[in-house]
Amino acid sequence: MTTTASETTTPAPVHHDSPVSKYGAPKVMTALVFGVLLLQLGFILSYVAAFHQPTPRDIEVGVVAAAGLPSGTDQQVADRLDAIDGSPLRARVVSDTAEARRLLHDREIQGAFVVNPVGPDTLITASAGGSSISSALESVFTQVENSQGRQFTVRDEIPVGAHDNRGLSGFYLAVGWVVGGYLLAAAIGLFIGAPRTLRQASAHTAVLFGYALLSGALGALITTHVLGTFAGHWFPLWLLGAGVVFGTAAFTLGLRASVGILAVPLAIAVFVILGNPSAGGAFGSNVIPTFYAAIGRWITPGAGTEGIRSIVYFDDVGLGQPALALALYSAVGLGLLFGFTVRRLRKLESTTPRSDVVSEDAS
Repeated sequence: MTTTASETTTPAPVHHDSPVSKYGAPKVMTALVFGVLLLQLGFILSYVAAFHQPTPRDIEVGVVAAAGLPSGTDQQVADRLDAIDGSPLRARVVSDTAEARRLLHDREIQGAFVVNPVGPDTLITASAGGSSISSALESVFTQVENSQGRQFTVRDEIPVGAHDNRGLSGFYLAVGWVVGGYLLAAAIGLFIGAPRTLRQASAHTAVLFGYALLSGALGALITTHVLGTFAGHWFPLWLLGAGVVFGTAAFTLGLRASVGILAVPLAIAVFVILGNPSAGGAFGSNVIPTFYAAIGRWITPGAGTEGIRSIVYFDDVGLGQPALALALYSAVGLGLLFGFTVRRLRKLESTTPRSDVVSEDAS
């Protein structure tokens, strides 16, 4: 009896790796509903918790006693400020107004209070460091001065730009960079999948790097040349933006290689649910809850926002910490991406029969 090739050929097994084929549509739909619901409720909880009741806490203030006041007046005032209920201020004695202005520009203090022997006292603020902090200082010192029967004037030493309402432009620029970074990485992960070889991992990294350079440059161009918000700072903003986009994208793609499609909700949880409110926007770290203040500068939206403030308003003072945070995200993301690609390759090699073994079995 003669057999045909079609009768002797064994069809290759078909692997169904999609969640629907593994678990069924009803289970996948249920998981999606509850997963999205958790993200939605997490979004509401995180944003409302961060911004529903801004409370000043440990705002660094320098105290200056003008000439003509008794010795020790500055220390007495500083002690009274430190003793305010709730500890909204952390006061230190400063020798004179010139030193106070230098410390403001060096970001070592966030305000200064000059006590004058005659006439109103002076509160020196820096709204570029966070308009809410300046407002909080005005509110606190209004109560302090009213209790003493004194008056004060406000001088904004480092104001926000004319086209940067409450300092929010930098926050939205950073968020735009972050959104582009994790959306591109999520799209690559969903439509192309995790890399199967080191060459593919390198290609994905190259795409992310090129996109980061382009989107960083264009975002900076819009805010410097098109809108004039941060005029004169295009090049450093370009570099910062490229770092924000690449760090966010690399970390998201690294998550995709390590945990699969769960990388997308995890990226949303890190960068949107936690990252955006902890970045503060117009709110400085001294007026949002301690938890958000602690994590804010170590997530890319906050690192980007703080980096923009440093570049535009403080002559790059304080830029080192955001740069370190972005470098860490890039390093961790690339480590996950290439590490799990190598692991996948080794696992594949260990489960693939060697050619010499196949030949011996066939004989």
